Amino acid sequence: MKRLTVLITLLALGMGPAGTAYCSTGDDMMSVIDSMKHQMAQMQQTIQEQSEKIRRLEVRTAEAPSPTPIPGPANAAATMSDNDFQKSLKDNIGEVVPFLKGAKYYGDIRLRMENFDYFNQKQDAGATTTDRTRNRYRVRLRWGFEKDYLDDWKVGFRLATGSTTDQTSTNQTLGNSGYFNFKTINIDRVYATYSPNGLKDMGPLKGVTVGAGKFDNPFLRYSTTIVWDGDVTPEGMYEKGTFELYNTEENKVFFDTVLGQFITNENLGGPETDAGLYGYQGAFRWTTYNIDPNHPVSFAFATSYYDYTNWFQTVTANTAATSYLRTNTLIADDFRVLDIYPEVQFTLANIPTVVWYDYATNTANVGTDDLAGSLGNDIHDQDKAWGLGVKFGKPQKKGDWDFGYGFYSIGANAVVAAFNDSDFGGPGQAGFTNRVGHKLNASYLLTDNIGVAWTGFWVEPLNPSTLVATSTNEDVFRSQVDLNFKF
Repeated sequence: MKRLTVLITLLALGMGPAGTAYCSTGDDMMSVIDSMKHQMAQMQQTIQEQSEKIRRLEVRTAEAPSPTPIPGPANAAATMSDNDFQKSLKDNIGEVVPFLKGAKYYGDIRLRMENFDYFNQKQDAGATTTDRTRNRYRVRLRWGFEKDYLDDWKVGFRLATGSTTDQTSTNQTLGNSGYFNFKTINIDRVYATYSPNGLKDMGPLKGVTVGAGKFDNPFLRYSTTIVWDGDVTPEGMYEKGTFELYNTEENKVFFDTVLGQFITNENLGGPETDAGLYGYQGAFRWTTYNIDPNHPVSFAFATSYYDYTNWFQTVTANTAATSYLRTNTLIADDFRVLDIYPEVQFTLANIPTVVWYDYATNTANVGTDDLAGSLGNDIHDQDKAWGLGVKFGKPQKKGDWDFGYGFYSIGANAVVAAFNDSDFGGPGQAGFTNRVGHKLNASYLLTDNIGVAWTGFWVEPLNPSTLVATSTNEDVFRSQVDLNFKF
């Protein structure tokens, strides 16, 4: 504005001599100068008004919210978190394609190298003399979709590699069946859930969820691989509820409950021959800030009870022990498993830490001790299992890591071997009991979505006897190296 004022002044001075040539008197010259001063004052006022308008427009533009970025190549340079991407998907694509509003896509790819070393074969217990050392490479692909309907309903599905005859693994072994054969994709989950808004924050009740179909195991939160392999996806129905018992700034106490009605084997022989599972779980959670306001300490104590109905029908229908019997002994015709799980979470040297213990017993396993002579001199309570462990770290973003250790002792008839950890032992069977050993694991996130992990198992038979179904009586060290990609 100053430059413009100076320019006008110079022009006015330059025009002065020419203008005065036509003025015959000093009064005429002063009149011209006064007129020019008046014009310059008007021009300065106009310039000031325009400058104020420009300033207001700039302020309004700066305060205006930025439009939500649309996912795609044009925004590839901007790094978006998973939550931001899902919100952008709902806000943009969902407006164009109504069916996709409230939709969520997720999945992962895992590449695995696995090694088995066998040693200390127990020849006096009928162990094989064959060297079964093995190296294999495996892949896993999982892809899922979930959609919200209103605020109460969700439906979803997940597809995964794996086998239709192995409910404890979603892996595919490269070279298995030979000649570069294609790998199968199965329905891993297909479900609907209902969480009524009217039951949210209704007094002490903080929420209720009812689910049906084939779904993620609702009992996993307060359990370990002693009872459940992480790949098992039950079928049937379940109900979950959370209650707030006490809530202050220093202490918070909640009670979580889960009920499950699962179908384990539909035999087409009427309801009296169908095998099912009724599960009950209750857990108290107490979080306190009294010890360290910046790092709360959480305690949990959970009790679960799993009642397998008509399980004997399932066992007799699978005498080859290839589908449900696995490493349970033939005398275990019923399973009513009581599982007790306490844990404590705290921060140790700024590292999230979890210490846990798990104890399970088959209260329906009557008569096992009377058969100690036929099963061996040292049966270690075939109807009991226990484990304890610790975990350091909680991988969430690039550079995060974790490390864990667990010790497990699992009696042959303590839990249903068709559903517990299929990695706790050697290859060839899925689900293992009659085992004792150690598990070590560590992982590290190279990026927010790419990680490497290692898991090692050192396992031996708890009771080396050929009378334990499909039990290989030798020690094994099993090593797994994984490369994981999330999307």
